Amino acid sequence: MLSEFVIAQIVFDVAVVAAAVVYVLTRPGAPRPPEPPEWYAQFLKLAQDLMTATEPVLERLETREPPPPAPLAPVAAFAPVVAPAPARAYDRYEEARALLRSGAAPDTVAGRVGLQPGEIRLLAKVVAAESRRGSR
Repeated sequence: MLSEFVIAQIVFDVAVVAAAVVYVLTRPGAPRPPEPPEWYAQFLKLAQDLMTATEPVLERLETREPPPPAPLAPVAAFAPVVAPAPARAYDRYEEARALLRSGAAPDTVAGRVGLQPGEIRLLAKVVAAESRRGSR
């Protein structure tokens, strides 16, 4: 009777090992990540173009040095401290907006002020929006 139990145990062990081998061989592979939508490549291209277009403008803004602080006058006792108004630095964008408001052509404004065509187009749209808002 003991030999029958040992034989049955060996048969069950072989069946368990065979089932494990079959499971490992027929197990499906790891699921692949889904493909990105078709607009994703266009979005990445647009983001790259936007970064390429704005990087020179941002670098120019970062390298612009602020005017040095104005020296303060000595403070008298009980006298209010009034700091002098800081001198306004030359602002090409403000001059370009003023010229566009006066009706100058964007090409002449770009040549006079030294701005890029994209910057002039943007400023022209801003000036047009301001004039529409002001006329209401």
